[in-house]
Order: sequence, then structure tokens, then C-alpha cells
Amino acid sequence: MAEHLIAAVGIPFAQASELQRQILATFTFGMIFAEGQIRRLSPPDTHALTICCLMDTFGYSAEQAGALSTDLVIHSSSKDENDTHKAIMHRGIDGHRQWQAGQTAQLKENVVGILNALGAGVPKAPA
Repeated sequence: MAEHLIAAVGIPFAQASELQRQILATFTFGMIFAEGQIRRLSPPDTHALTICCLMDTFGYSAEQAGALSTDLVIHSSSKDENDTHKAIMHRGIDGHRQWQAGQTAQLKENVVGILNALGAGVPKAPA
């Protein structure tokens, strides 16, 4: 799922900035949450799946993945209406539906819109 997201966005992962990686990881957390709800995974199982994804797909160490996933869980329950992480997660939940439906162009548009809004845009390919 996360690898498909990265491919859809079109950022060569080795060239992605840390900000882009964190935005993609936060978006992916929303997708994982949606998948966990569909499969009726327990919160600890969803958390473990997130850690594995952060390590396997995003290349974070176990310590980094554990810290980031915990941070994402905290943001997911934030009452702050302006919490950017939470907003990205909700877009990831929407992105899960796009991913399941094979709507790659819409998924890319969803993520690129976030990246651009946060000043981490995807460079345009030369014409």
C-alpha cells in the first residue's frame, strides 16, 4: 500500500526530502488506520503494522519508527482543530478508498495537494 502511494506520487524515494517522507508517512498512517478498521484490527495491531511499514517502506530504524508511530497516535486523538498531522491522516483515510478503487490519478492529486500546501511540493518534470 505505502509503496503504491509513493509510486503514485512520483517522487523517487531516495530523492525525497525528510519533510516529504514525514508527510507521506502521516498520510500512510491514515491509510493503515482505514485498513485496520476494515479488517477489525486492534489498536495495538494497527500500531505494530504502522511501525513495520515505517521501517520496511520508509527506511526508519526501529527506534525512529516507534517514536514516529507513537507521535502519530497522539496526533490522531488531538482535539486541536488545526492539527496538521490529523488533517493529513484524514486525507490518508480518503486515500485508502482511492487506493482500493485503483484511482491512482486521484490518489496522486490528493497527496500532491498536501505536499504543495505545506511547501514540500513535487518538482515538475521538464517539458
